[in-house]
Amino acid sequence: MAIPVKMPQVGQDIESGRILEWYVKEGDEVKKGDVLAVVESDKANFEVEAYESGIIIKLLYSPGEEAKVFEPIAFIGEPEEKLNPEIAGISLDKSENTTQDQSAEIAEKNEDSPTSVSNRIKENHNTSGRVTASPSAKRIAKENNLDIRNIYPSGPNSRIIKRDVLNYLNSIASSAQKATPMAKRIAGAEGIEIKELSGSGVGGKITKEDVLDSLASKRDPVSKPALLTPEKNDSVIEFSRHRQRIAERLSISKQTIPHYYLFIDVIADKILIWKDKIFKQLGMKVSFNDVLIKSVSTALKKFPQLNSHVDDEKLVLKPNINIGVAVSLKDGLLVPVIPDADLKKIGEISEISRKNAENARKGIINYSSTGTFTISNLGMFGIKNFSAIINPPESAILSLGVIEKRVVFDNQNITVANVVSLGLAVDHRAIDGAYASEFLGELKKYLESFNG
Repeated sequence: MAIPVKMPQVGQDIESGRILEWYVKEGDEVKKGDVLAVVESDKANFEVEAYESGIIIKLLYSPGEEAKVFEPIAFIGEPEEKLNPEIAGISLDKSENTTQDQSAEIAEKNEDSPTSVSNRIKENHNTSGRVTASPSAKRIAKENNLDIRNIYPSGPNSRIIKRDVLNYLNSIASSAQKATPMAKRIAGAEGIEIKELSGSGVGGKITKEDVLDSLASKRDPVSKPALLTPEKNDSVIEFSRHRQRIAERLSISKQTIPHYYLFIDVIADKILIWKDKIFKQLGMKVSFNDVLIKSVSTALKKFPQLNSHVDDEKLVLKPNINIGVAVSLKDGLLVPVIPDADLKKIGEISEISRKNAENARKGIINYSSTGTFTISNLGMFGIKNFSAIINPPESAILSLGVIEKRVVFDNQNITVANVVSLGLAVDHRAIDGAYASEFLGELKKYLESFNG
């Protein structure tokens, strides 16, 4: 049976992606994990992988075309398998889609006429008054308690097919769900009534831009930051699309998440000795970041509330520990993820980290896994410590500074040790200070006794 390759959601507020390039063509054999395409979003370019092995039996979009998240963009199947559009619930005829879109637009304009819809539905009745529909369409309609006579047919001879029923269900869901999750989150944090807003999205859906526009209009003009007016000799650098997205997300994070910060010092002598030993014995280069990722993922197993996603109503504990590592770019940053970091050996983590950083600097990122906890490192710039901004919807972010020699007390003796400062920014809506402090203490213990 054909398996869909779906457009992944590369962020909580991303609703679509644009195909930049296909690395495969129809008829090609692929293995699980092979890169199929590069897709562009507001955040970055990212790779789409095959989740199953098989043959590419259909590519649904051409380079330059845009697809909604979670919609199929290709299908993988068995050799000689043909895709059945009705079973897959898709249309392979682009002109058909265009015609349907145009029809829908005309229907919206004439929706005040009660005869418009009824006449189209009547076309689905034969002379005996019965409705013609495919078996799958009837089954789905029955499972959802739908009156199939109210569904507009698009199949041959005015037959209702599976896609028609699914579209009807989607239209019902859209009517009930009139705001995007991000719009609801911002509105809730700012005390804005969603029902009072007008939506600019598809079908009148309220988007985050609608909420932010409403918020800006309600703020005191005196306290609202004024737009800059460049003077004659000023140079102006316009924000790129990527930089605008960073500005939006970080502003939302600081406006809607009550951050608090905890700091702790860690003696790194044993880690540095272990790194040198591994390099001499195996020739393997491991960074302090790699050791930190492994230690953090181990500590998170004991403190699952920090391996989570948060909104105004709930804390969602994530079963997989997927560590994101912030990577600095020329124009902003990206946070590629190391999936299931707790299950990986230090060598695997090191290899994935290096590959992730290289790809991120090329503007390509693999979003096959959603991050659950983020690490940000500015130690390479000589920064001792800093307060990072939480990457929503995660509940915390860990920052680290430079490893430096300091005078410390060791068993009542004064000595010199390599010390690094760790900072933890935490979402106080979900995590209390005592719990986060215990996590930092556990992490310190792992790091100071690390032996691979």
